[in-house]
Amino acid sequence: MAKSPHSFLLEQLRAQADAVAAKRVQQLKLSREVVDRIDQRMHHVFQYFDEACRLLQVITPPVARHFELPHIARYEGLHVEQASVMFRKQRVQDRDVYDYVVVYYNLVGPAPPPLRVGIRRSPDVERALVRANIEFSCDTDSTVQGNTNTTHNVIRIAPGLRCEVRFDPDFENGRIVVTLRNVDRFEPVILDFETQALDTKALDELVNFMLAKPSQFLLRAPLRGFSPK
Repeated sequence: MAKSPHSFLLEQLRAQADAVAAKRVQQLKLSREVVDRIDQRMHHVFQYFDEACRLLQVITPPVARHFELPHIARYEGLHVEQASVMFRKQRVQDRDVYDYVVVYYNLVGPAPPPLRVGIRRSPDVERALVRANIEFSCDTDSTVQGNTNTTHNVIRIAPGLRCEVRFDPDFENGRIVVTLRNVDRFEPVILDFETQALDTKALDELVNFMLAKPSQFLLRAPLRGFSPK
């Protein structure tokens, strides 16, 4: 029997195929009861935010919270716009279950003033804006003073923030992972919920948290990777 040709690409594909096969075997071992329980809770999350987003679209409530990237941008005087929810399904145990549910919304307010930065500093500023999921445009501006030609980048920052709350089922561990982006800070916050803990009261707390109202949402679950004491 001829040996398989030595190829780096084929080795990568073999590794990917082994990983997929291992995942399928693991899925077969999952408890149907656990999958049903998590999938039902994910459906509840989608239904809740399907109505909540429609209501927020009408109300466009103010959010009394400010966001700041030091020496780059500050947002305040914000309100909610374009709230929506979407989901995707995946195939587990020969049936379609939720792969994720994501809530999107914008916090809109006055645009931060344009930044005029040196060419060398501009990449650092742009990377910080990308990490914070902030939209911007960049133009080059040259100024001639006497015999000196000075070049800067002018960075114009969008008048609002793109925010996201994402729910991912963890069927293997019987949990739901909630990821917050630009909800109360620029850094993502990842929480590890017991399935039963993500009930209607928790979702009410989450909406209050999104709107900068009194909320205990962050205390309802440990950060991903940490166990409660």
